[in-house]
Amino acid sequence: MDTSTETLKHSYWCAGLYLNFLAEKGDTTGIYTLIDSVVSQGTEPPPHTHTLEDEEIMVLEGVLEYRVNTQKGILHAGEQVLMPKGKEHYFRCQTPEVRLLVKLTPGGLEESFKSFGVAVKDSLLPPPHEQVPSFAEIAKIFADVGVFFSPR
Repeated sequence: MDTSTETLKHSYWCAGLYLNFLAEKGDTTGIYTLIDSVVSQGTEPPPHTHTLEDEEIMVLEGVLEYRVNTQKGILHAGEQVLMPKGKEHYFRCQTPEVRLLVKLTPGGLEESFKSFGVAVKDSLLPPPHEQVPSFAEIAKIFADVGVFFSPR
């Protein structure tokens, strides 16, 4: 993982996820957001549905199980899947960590992550003990922008 100062100024810890925003909606005239993400087992988001964005993920390192509605599969490094808006989806790490390239079309969801994330200040890994909002608080943040978590 690149931990240079330039990279870190766009990086956040969000509920255990490392998110490095490579391109934000302001960089792409709103067309997309591109995120380099490291997900550890146990920090994956619960099943959810985007009403506005298509989410495309490519595995850069590790192995990931996914489900889009009833379609299930396993992704290895170099493989990708499209999770269209309106389709419930989730993913689970099959290795201790998985590094992903995530493209959200259109862009803008980064602001929701940043609203509760902690900016990465230095190259210390693993993440600091961050104050993570409750699941209900995170669900509200995302519901306000059209992302809905499935009942637990």
